[in-house]
Amino acid sequence: MNKLKQLVKRNLYLSITLEILAVSLVFAGVILAVFSGDNSVDQTSVGFIYLGNSSETQYQSILEREIGSWQDSAEFDVQFQGYSLELDLNWFELDIEQTIDDIVKDEDNIAYFTLSSANRLLLESALQSTFTSEIIDSFDLDLFIEDIHSDIQKLYSRKTYELSDFLDVVLFENVIDTTTVTNINITDVDQIIEKVSSIEIPEQERFSLLEQIDDLGLTNEQMSIIASGLQGVIVNTHFNGFIFEQNIETPSWASPGQDVRILRVNQFDFTFFNSLDYGFLLEIEEVNDNTLSFSLLGIPYITTYTFESVVQATIPYQTIYIDNDTINELTPGVIITETDEEFIYRVLIQSGINGEVIFYNKTTTVTGSAPVTIKLFDEQYLPVDEIYHEHIVEKVGG
Repeated sequence: MNKLKQLVKRNLYLSITLEILAVSLVFAGVILAVFSGDNSVDQTSVGFIYLGNSSETQYQSILEREIGSWQDSAEFDVQFQGYSLELDLNWFELDIEQTIDDIVKDEDNIAYFTLSSANRLLLESALQSTFTSEIIDSFDLDLFIEDIHSDIQKLYSRKTYELSDFLDVVLFENVIDTTTVTNINITDVDQIIEKVSSIEIPEQERFSLLEQIDDLGLTNEQMSIIASGLQGVIVNTHFNGFIFEQNIETPSWASPGQDVRILRVNQFDFTFFNSLDYGFLLEIEEVNDNTLSFSLLGIPYITTYTFESVVQATIPYQTIYIDNDTINELTPGVIITETDEEFIYRVLIQSGINGEVIFYNKTTTVTGSAPVTIKLFDEQYLPVDEIYHEHIVEKVGG
């Protein structure tokens, strides 16, 4: 009997517990439905401007206030060759009607702007003033404005545009400078032209000639010729950080300012740095059997670069006299000097040439700034001895 009572009591407790659990679940469901349906968080926004806790009648005043403040504080600029123009975002007028009409609840929306003809002219004039008419004449202003519209619709706080991204490709074919290298062996001319007609100089990295052409099968001499021609066309440019070796003995094709030695085994390379965000092209062409021309192609410069060489020191040559008793007064070109005791017969075999230490300087003139001069590199040329053959004859009875 006691066991029966305990079983009934246990079942009763279980039934009550299940009923309480069921009621709790129903209550929780009702509460969740109420809060989900009537008190959900409205996520409506335009860019960074949150509108979820505002009525639609407040949208216009909120957007005009916040976007006006954004136009004054956001930083949108264009940069090119070290020059920069900050864009006036007030040139772009908020289209408040379209912005509000296109708002979708619980979504991140965009703002709409218009650019009047007058403000478009102001934008174009500012670009020309900063980057010159020569550059902007080849600038895709329509595409640029499209990109700006796309970014300001999202109300970005900061944006930088690379002007070179909007330039006509024809401008990259502009010839910046040209030089020639002469007195080259005909075989070297033929092999260079056969294996390489152009060399790319990549953007924003240190250029290495060996990395660019080492696998073409050119000789050290041929690569040295190319390096020297390249050197001649980049001294009047923005390139800097030149690292190279000069030839110990000046080859027939080398000249001051165009004298680079390439040597694979010793890793004698020709390197320099291109800091700009776009590349350049070196074109190599045959002028005749013994001459190559080198042209640097790229966008024209706003900054002015001038290059000059300065003889920093002179190294005097020595005069050497070599005895030669075959020389007399009948020897062609003989120079006769007479003293009280002797006759001196001399023939000039080799003219002396003073050696020099030459500094090569580049002067950079940025628009609106004072010129700045730096040393790009230096060269040293050893003196060439002056050599005479001479015969000294004592006077009879002297």
